Amino acid sequence: MSGLQGISISLATYKAIEAQRISFNETHDVIIRRALAERTSRRRMPHERRESKVACIGRKRGNMTVQIAGQSRAVLNLKDAYLVILSALVRHKASLFQLLSVEGTLQRRWIAASPHALYITSPHLADDFAHEIAPNWFVDTNVSRGQIISRLTTACTLAGYKYGRDVMITEG
Repeated sequence: MSGLQGISISLATYKAIEAQRISFNETHDVIIRRALAERTSRRRMPHERRESKVACIGRKRGNMTVQIAGQSRAVLNLKDAYLVILSALVRHKASLFQLLSVEGTLQRRWIAASPHALYITSPHLADDFAHEIAPNWFVDTNVSRGQIISRLTTACTLAGYKYGRDVMITEG
């Protein structure tokens, strides 16, 4: 810390920083630097290339590791981490997808038995963002980092795990 003793921030800013958290091992400095680096790299990328890259591949964040109950697995991006964790959790609690299928909003479900059931008011999104995670179970992958962390926290709780302790995503 180059001479700074502390910085005052609003509650809204603190919540925005926490929404970017991948694991509880990260400091606020690491989270802010990553968010600023991602914003800078997006600004340098031409607008039309940025849109096609986001639509064609998952949220590329570099190499990541998923840790579930002491076992680690390397994944390429946050979307893959999300899918790996959900798949692992359902092996420990068979009814997990059924429980998660009631989660969501009036417009969108987290998990559904069909791709179009995920996107209640926007069924056209199913072609690009519905991922079949298990036979007859589809998960919405058109989600932000904060939504992924929130959904995984809920899924872990339902499966009897604690996100950040038993289940973690680490970058690098």
